[in-house]
Amino acid sequence: MKRKKSRFWSFVLSFLPGCAEMYMGFMKTGISLMAMFWGLIAVATVLNIGEVMFIALIVWFYGFFHANNMAGLAQSELEMMKDDYLFHVEGLCGAGEKLTGSYRKIVSVVLIVLGCVLCIRGVFGMLRNFLPKVVIQMYYVLGDYLPQVIVGVGIVAIGLTMIKGKKQELLEEFDYGRKEND
Repeated sequence: MKRKKSRFWSFVLSFLPGCAEMYMGFMKTGISLMAMFWGLIAVATVLNIGEVMFIALIVWFYGFFHANNMAGLAQSELEMMKDDYLFHVEGLCGAGEKLTGSYRKIVSVVLIVLGCVLCIRGVFGMLRNFLPKVVIQMYYVLGDYLPQVIVGVGIVAIGLTMIKGKKQELLEEFDYGRKEND
């Protein structure tokens, strides 16, 4: 239920991305913001990529100002606002329905990889005192840089897919425009 709430509590809750939105009844928006913020922090921590924290900071600022802007709306304006997720899987990378079908596969692969990383770290922690120094140094070098390289390659691949999708969309519009003119 979307209704006007206390400005004070909206302000206090806006310091945690998504909390104030949920307090005002916008559950999907709040959960999206919260998942994005904490997910970015988890990725930055687990993969040791500090640069991702900059994106989490941007999400924090967006959530803070979004919540305070919503709290300042009149009741009639607040009721007209739509509660929706901030991001939709089917719209990512221009892949549309193809990506939605493989969404479960992507999530399962990510969970399996994260589980393996955690298991390897645990086993290494137990065996660290018994391994040769060369193996320990290799582990730390790979552990520090390999996740960053994998994430970097993934970001480049997503960017290329987005460019390819936009180019294909423009070509389809151009072909459609030529058919109308004929």
